[in-house]
Amino acid sequence: MAIPYTQPSMALVRAVDGTYISYPFTSDGDTTTKVYNLVCTQRASDYNAAQIELDDTMSSAASAGVIDLPSGWADSKAYFVGDTGHTPIGGGMISFTRTFANIPQSITTPSGSESYTFPGMTVPAPVFGGVEQVEPSVSSISTQANISGVYVTLTGGNSSFFDEVEVGRYISISANFTIQGDSRIYNISGKHRILELNQQVIKIDIGLNWDYQPVFSVISSNVSSTTESRDPYTAVVPTTTEYNYILPGVTPWIGDIEDVRVPNKFYVMGGQTSSIADYVRDTEDAFLPGGTPIIIVGSVPDFTNYFEMIGNGTNLVVESSISKWAGNIHVLKTKTVKAQ
Repeated sequence: MAIPYTQPSMALVRAVDGTYISYPFTSDGDTTTKVYNLVCTQRASDYNAAQIELDDTMSSAASAGVIDLPSGWADSKAYFVGDTGHTPIGGGMISFTRTFANIPQSITTPSGSESYTFPGMTVPAPVFGGVEQVEPSVSSISTQANISGVYVTLTGGNSSFFDEVEVGRYISISANFTIQGDSRIYNISGKHRILELNQQVIKIDIGLNWDYQPVFSVISSNVSSTTESRDPYTAVVPTTTEYNYILPGVTPWIGDIEDVRVPNKFYVMGGQTSSIADYVRDTEDAFLPGGTPIIIVGSVPDFTNYFEMIGNGTNLVVESSISKWAGNIHVLKTKTVKAQ
C-alpha cells in the first residue's frame, strides 16, 4: 500500500494569485500610503496565529512569514496588522489574507457641517468724546467676477462713526439691492467682518459670488454701530476633521497608547472660578454702588484674544477621539470649526 505523500512546503505560508496592493486614501490626496493584502494558503493543521506579531515589518519574505513576496514588495515601513478571512479550501488547506500597512499620512479634510454655539462677546461701549455719532448709509455696491466678497461704499456719517471702522472689526449693515437683469430683490443683513478698507469703501463677504461682473442698484440701507458685543449664538457652520495616525513604539514620543493626548474641546473659562462661561471679556475696572472700585476678571480666552482668533481664522476643537484603525495603528480624529 502506497504511503500518502505531502509536500513539506504545504506546511508553509504561500502568497498566491489574488494578492494585491490598495491605496485607501487617494481620494484625500494621500497617494503614498499602501496596504499590502497577501492572499495566502497553508495546511490548516500547521497554521499558527502567533507566527508573526503585530507591528512586525514586511522588510523581507521571512519577516512576513511567507515563502516568497511578490517582486518589489519588501517594505520596512509596512507593519503587520492581522490575518483575516480564514476559509477552508479542501485537501486540509485554508486560505486567508495577511495584511501589512504603512502608517497613513496625516490628513485634514472637510467633514460636512453642524450646529455650533459660539461664545458671546462683551466689550465696553465705544467712547466718542461727547460727539453724537452720525451713521452713514450705503450708496453703492460692487464686485468683480469670480471673487468672494463685495465692496460697499458708505456715504454720510461723521468722524465719530468712522473712528471705529477698521479692518478686522465688524459693521452692522442692512441693505436691499437689485442686480441688473435680475428681477429679484437681494438683501445684506447682520454683522460682517471688514476684510478691506479704503477710506469709506469696505469689503465684506456676504456669502454670494458671481462668475460675471454684476451691476448693483441699492434700494435702501441702514448702517449701525460697529461694537463687537453680542450674545452667544448658534449657527450651522462647515467642519474640518484632522486624522493623525499613530503606531505606539514607532511614532516618535508615543511609547504607549496612553501617551497620546487627545485635544480638549474648546470652551471659555470665566472669572475667578475658571468655570465654563458663555461670554469672552477683558479684565476691566468697575465700581460698586457707593463708588468702591473693583476689578472684573476677564475670561480665558479674553475678548482681545478671541477677537484675534476670529481674525486669524483659528480652528476651535468641537470634538476629538482616538480609535483603532488597523492592527495596533490608531487614528486620532479632531473635528474643528473656525472661530466667529
